[in-house]
Amino acid sequence: MPRPDLILTNATVLTLDAADTVADTVIVRDGVIAAVGSSTDLAARPDPGTAVVDLRGTTLVPGFVDGHSHSGTGGSLFRHAAVHAPPAGDVRTVADLLAAMHENLAANDPAPGERLVAWGWFPDDMDDGGQLTADVLDREFPDHRAMVAHVSGHGGVACTRILEDLGYLPGVPDPEGGTIGRYPGTDVPNGVLWEQAWTPLVFDLLAFRPDEFDAMLAEYARWGTTTVQDGAASWEEVQQMRAHAAASPLPVDVRSLVLFDELEVAIASGLVDTTVGGHTLQGVKLILDGSPQGKTAFLTEPYLTGGPNGEEDWRGLATMTPATTNRLVELAYRNRVQVYAHVNGDAAVDQLLAAHHAAVAAGARPHRRTVPIHSQVMRRDQLDGYAQAGFEPSMFTVHTLMFGDTHLRNLGLERASGISPMRSAIDAGLRPSNHSDYPVTPINPLLLLWSSVSRTTADGVVLGADERVTPLQGLRALTVDAAYQYGLEHDRGSIEVGKLADLAVLSANPLEVPVDEIRQIEVLRTFKRGVTVHEAS
Repeated sequence: MPRPDLILTNATVLTLDAADTVADTVIVRDGVIAAVGSSTDLAARPDPGTAVVDLRGTTLVPGFVDGHSHSGTGGSLFRHAAVHAPPAGDVRTVADLLAAMHENLAANDPAPGERLVAWGWFPDDMDDGGQLTADVLDREFPDHRAMVAHVSGHGGVACTRILEDLGYLPGVPDPEGGTIGRYPGTDVPNGVLWEQAWTPLVFDLLAFRPDEFDAMLAEYARWGTTTVQDGAASWEEVQQMRAHAAASPLPVDVRSLVLFDELEVAIASGLVDTTVGGHTLQGVKLILDGSPQGKTAFLTEPYLTGGPNGEEDWRGLATMTPATTNRLVELAYRNRVQVYAHVNGDAAVDQLLAAHHAAVAAGARPHRRTVPIHSQVMRRDQLDGYAQAGFEPSMFTVHTLMFGDTHLRNLGLERASGISPMRSAIDAGLRPSNHSDYPVTPINPLLLLWSSVSRTTADGVVLGADERVTPLQGLRALTVDAAYQYGLEHDRGSIEVGKLADLAVLSANPLEVPVDEIRQIEVLRTFKRGVTVHEAS
């Protein structure tokens, strides 16, 4: 019998198998788990080629499986100015924001006329209201094309030169599915752009660069994440990423979702569900609406505080028409392409469910599980609709910490308390995953776990106590249930014989520490197929 190449022992092994077995030793052979159990029961004896790692009482869990984020483009943010408000950053005023941009300008020295980009603007949590317009950026950065992205990625502020580049001149109408802010009492754009008015900027600034991508994957590995999503990829990015993976196999697995407007190109390529060097073209990404913190999520009932540009009776924006949604869902189903759909508001959820039923009525069937991404401001009855349709939602519980106090103001207590209703989803028989949507919020899976168990806002308000899950349920959402959504439950997500040795070593057991300490747990080491891809210094 072949000898193992790795033995991990003296640990609390949370297997997350069907019985939630706890073991103390894992034996790995050729990157696959060969045995799990007690050190006294496992007879394997190491030979000189076997690495034996004494984990000294720490906790071993399956490698985290990323329910949704943007690994392919998130790395580009390393070179931009970070302007996040607390709790993600320390930008509290417009002066702080501008200072960060000036510092970034000095550090990177872009040529005159080039873009100067900041990311993370969230005026709702800034002490002075955080109001920005094009004239402020024009005054501060006259030699550059300055732009500031909202923390959601669904909007931002652009200087006058960028507005002119886009053709956003006085009197220009709002594009379908987008909105352009105006200076008071005029038809002159003030630089504040949302959704389809903003989209031409955001995808251009997030271009794929191999060095940034490598740095980004190292960051995921640092947080114990061994399967990563590239959650909105152009076809060009998919090709670049596959070429990069073919030349240098990736340290963690990456699953790309091609953007909806290039679905037909992806189908014609024959590359859907194929893997090269750890990169897989997983499916297609639809985007049906915006973000609740930006007040562009598409709702059936209006926001309590109006729209992002002061609109009255504001219910957000549908960024895709029902006809287009129906066409794309049926096209994907007929061609065996898994559908992931960004739906934040209940009106967007209704639109996705209607498209599914129309496709099924036309004789098409979903490939694997359709995954609604975010599912935040949704009605509880829609969870039954998910269950009936065979959907499995990927939820975003860290919103309760990052933006919960804003949701209370904009949505009121009842709707805000139902943000990402994970417990109700589980009670409805669903297997929700949980995600960071990085770079919208930090990657840290332990922070996501804490948020699902605590649901506490930055101001200390418990937002939806009845939607709290147990630590075990929260951990499963970040591992085996996330793998299930990808259709990968056969080879990852739990620590079982025959599955990949994708593992994370934690400084403490998240099932036993006090809830408030879960977010303080550190990832000490990450294994991908039994190979160390991160080790804390």
